[in-house]
Amino acid sequence: MKEYGPLLKAFINKRGLSQRVEVRDVAPWVGQLIEELEKQPKVELYSVSPQIKMCKAVESFQLGKTTYYFYSSDYSSALRMVCNYCVWRKWQNCGRRVRRIAAKIKPDLVIVYGTENPVVSTAVMSLIHQFPVLCVIQTIYNNPAREKYNLPNRLIQELERDVIAHAHFLGTEDRPYYDLIMGMNPRAVVVEYPYPRTPFPALPEQEKIFDFVNYAFSMDARKGDEDSLRALAIVKHHYPNVTLNIAGALSEERRAYLNEIVDELGLSENVSFTPMFERKEDMLLHVMQARFAVLPVKLDMISTTTREAMYYRLPVVTSITPATPALNRDKPCVLLAEKGNIAMLGQKMLELMEDESFSRMLAQNAYEYLEAEMDNKPKVEILMGVFNAIIAHQREGAEVPRDLLFDIAKHPILG
Repeated sequence: MKEYGPLLKAFINKRGLSQRVEVRDVAPWVGQLIEELEKQPKVELYSVSPQIKMCKAVESFQLGKTTYYFYSSDYSSALRMVCNYCVWRKWQNCGRRVRRIAAKIKPDLVIVYGTENPVVSTAVMSLIHQFPVLCVIQTIYNNPAREKYNLPNRLIQELERDVIAHAHFLGTEDRPYYDLIMGMNPRAVVVEYPYPRTPFPALPEQEKIFDFVNYAFSMDARKGDEDSLRALAIVKHHYPNVTLNIAGALSEERRAYLNEIVDELGLSENVSFTPMFERKEDMLLHVMQARFAVLPVKLDMISTTTREAMYYRLPVVTSITPATPALNRDKPCVLLAEKGNIAMLGQKMLELMEDESFSRMLAQNAYEYLEAEMDNKPKVEILMGVFNAIIAHQREGAEVPRDLLFDIAKHPILG
């Protein structure tokens, strides 16, 4: 995994910005795309991103083949508390700053990650009629499934609808998001967008100190923390000393709620909690101390944590989603349980504990699957075809080739 945090840290130190700025590698797919595009001949690359606690409105520097622009977003970020779309559009200033940067760069194509982020999406709206823009859709907050677990911010939903409704080109690799996009913008041109994967770091083997781990950057109901606890109670009937570690940031309210469940189910000797680690590698080393991963996620197509656990050879139990059955298409790689089906989840956890050779086979198959998926070369070839097709459409009016468009026949609903 390439570490992009130090780049921002160096920038912050160089510009004399506040040392209290918290820097996390929250979007490794952006850094990986930059790394892959830097390998391509005749590509002039610019990265434009919001940043808080800057000394100037806009700062820039060059690293490798990429020129980085950061624009100050303190005011616009604070304005999010208003949660009123009309007020936001009128008073935020990110759009103006990004327009000035774009006018200087004169891009042939704008690739946008983070349309669900108001500070980013407003900047998109300021460019959408001036330059060819490709909005990459990684998640959608106007998703009815989200309301089962938390009600999305109204400002985010309204901005997201506006961006998707006005965008001409959108990219995704997930069928449910394609269906939601077309529901909001039937005229949209939706292209295949396979994400270049960031290589996982090579890590030493770890001693196993607990049976199961459920982890995430931020733990809540969407990550299946409560489901994991309730399923553990089923496993405990057969294995009284079974252990589960829940790792990741938990709000005080959520931790108190989970503690109540632990007490209710008599799991105080079986369950431990670990807060979020500052370094991602430290979290992964911690996760590798588990024999198995239980990851009953609610919203992700295939969660990053599922991929990580597969790569580090932890046998995995995860949820049936529109994407996860594909993990077992060629050979069994993970065990799948219906969302919210605690009995089924507990049974799958038992299967891992009861058959060691079966668990080892799953782990090896999963690792081999991830090894193949980490090959970015064919993905970048598709993306370069998409990028060039959009530029050709803008310059010459050429249609985007059919083989680059999102094909629902290749993405059936499996979950």
